[in-house]
Amino acid sequence: MKQYKALYKRFKDQKPEEVFAHFPYDGKAGASWEKPFEALVYLAKPEEWSFKSEEFKKKYNQEYPILTNYLNYTFLRVQDLNLITYSDDGDKACFNTGLQTKEEKDIYATFFKNKEAEKFGAPDWTFYTFAESYSSKLSPFQPLPLIATYISNPSDLVFDVNLDIDVNYNHILKHNSDRLPEALRTNDHLALTALRGAVESLYNRIIRNYKVAIPHWYDNKIQLLLPLNLMSDTVADVALVVDKDKERNIYKATTIISMDMAYIDARLIARPDSQWLSL
Repeated sequence: MKQYKALYKRFKDQKPEEVFAHFPYDGKAGASWEKPFEALVYLAKPEEWSFKSEEFKKKYNQEYPILTNYLNYTFLRVQDLNLITYSDDGDKACFNTGLQTKEEKDIYATFFKNKEAEKFGAPDWTFYTFAESYSSKLSPFQPLPLIATYISNPSDLVFDVNLDIDVNYNHILKHNSDRLPEALRTNDHLALTALRGAVESLYNRIIRNYKVAIPHWYDNKIQLLLPLNLMSDTVADVALVVDKDKERNIYKATTIISMDMAYIDARLIARPDSQWLSL
């Protein structure tokens, strides 16, 4: 089975054969490339799909960057798990988006085959519609495809407080300083002191509430996101990414990510239910 690198065209010069589907929109009528995804926003349970950070709003310049990112990586996962369902004639395709309607019915993305894709330099499929589980539009797909799963070992979802965290502070200060609060970016000594203090406080927080550690999916494995309160005791400024080293029996941490990126990464597995990671 052909493996695609993206659900939709992710950048201007991406080759059509790398993309699963074309998502049509009427640019002449003023619609943007995000228009097809707008239907999913209204069909699914209410959720915030845009960044609050002005920095990320300017960087992405999108209405629904979290949703489009979520849908793309969900597609890549269902592709890996062979959870894309095709009609008997091979002309239609469908996958479970992992999202639900307000009535908690699963939502599916459906497509039809571009039979002259190669001739016109287009992706192999064209998006048709998003449909909830009782829609007649899903009749060609039986049984309906399952949602993507990410968890093989439930223990990976919980931070083990008996293990130490080996933090590569030098790497963080050298390569991630732009993600720190502005007051710490030009003062390595102050930044290092703040980072170490925040890391030391993590264990007490996790012992009292295991949900402090939030799982996310990266490089085909589960990692955990931990809040680092660098400038105050109540607000997380960045998320520390920890990766369990099962051979050494420790957690390794080599990077920090912004709160917006932490949310977008965590959202792939589940909508974050946390006091510290929200939009």
